Amino acid sequence: MNSGWGHHNTIAGKRLYRPRQNAGQGPFVRGKAMTAIERLYFEDVAVGDQFVGATVAVEREELLWFARNFDNQPMHTDPAAARAMGLEDIIAPGCYTFALNSKSIHVIWNRLHFLPSGRDIALCLLKPLYAGGTLTTYVEIGGKRESSKPVRGWLDAKVTCRDGDDRAIATVDASWLLKRR
Repeated sequence: MNSGWGHHNTIAGKRLYRPRQNAGQGPFVRGKAMTAIERLYFEDVAVGDQFVGATVAVEREELLWFARNFDNQPMHTDPAAARAMGLEDIIAPGCYTFALNSKSIHVIWNRLHFLPSGRDIALCLLKPLYAGGTLTTYVEIGGKRESSKPVRGWLDAKVTCRDGDDRAIATVDASWLLKRR
C-alpha cells in the first residue's frame, strides 16, 4: 500500500488530501513536498479540508468469516436467503462495514497527529455493501474546537463511505482529537 499523499483543490477552494497512486513521487500536502514522517497537527487542518482514504476490497471469504463469527444472520451468510429478502447477494454486516471504514481511513489517521478519540461517533448505514465490491472513505472537516487540555484540539469529521459505484453506503460523524504544535 502506498502511503504517499497528493493534494488537489476542489470546489469553493476546499483542500483535498488524496493518497498518491505513484509512491515514487513522494507525499505532498497543500502543494508542498513532505517527508514520510511529517504529519498534520490540529493547527494545520482547516474547516472544509477533505481527505480520501484507501480503497479496500470487500472480500467474500473474509465477510463470511466475520458474519459467521459476529453477526450470523442469513442475509450475511446465505446467498439464497439474501435474494429471498430482495438483495442481490449476501451483504456485509454493519460492524464489518464499520471495520472496513477503519481500514480505509487508517491512511488518513497516519497523516495526522491523531490521538485516541472514540467519542461522539454516529454511524448511519444507508445502502447494502456487497461482497466482491470496494469501499473508499471520504472525510470532510466540518468544525474545529479547543480541548480542555491546551496540547490538543477537536476536529468534527463527516465521513462518507462509498462503494465502487460511488454510492454512499454509510456515513459516520465523529470527533477526532489531534495533537497541537
